[in-house]
Amino acid sequence: MNEIPESVDGLPNLSGNEELVRRRQEAAAQRELYRPISRVDFGGIRAACAVALHMHQPLIPAGGDDLHTAALISNLQYMMEHQGIGDNHNAPVFQACYRRMGEIIPDLVHQGLS
Repeated sequence: MNEIPESVDGLPNLSGNEELVRRRQEAAAQRELYRPISRVDFGGIRAACAVALHMHQPLIPAGGDDLHTAALISNLQYMMEHQGIGDNHNAPVFQACYRRMGEIIPDLVHQGLS
């Protein structure tokens, strides 16, 4: 398959490859990745619950308008550094939630749970 370049003209390659991405998604949807290596008896499940936490943090330019020289930081970092703007005062709560998931999930796996 064609590779998507990480950068174009020194800037992150954020768009323009939608058709290639769509084809890769369709191909991936035809493969099983987790079930063959899982200990979960998916056929025996009668009820299930999932907890999801919205954790993706987009990178944003910081420290200037020139995208070639601006530092890239996470949205959460920006929120932490600018808590007086909008809802950014919630940044420590978001960070605590992310940290807690990093503690809870490994603990559950260590207990043999899935």
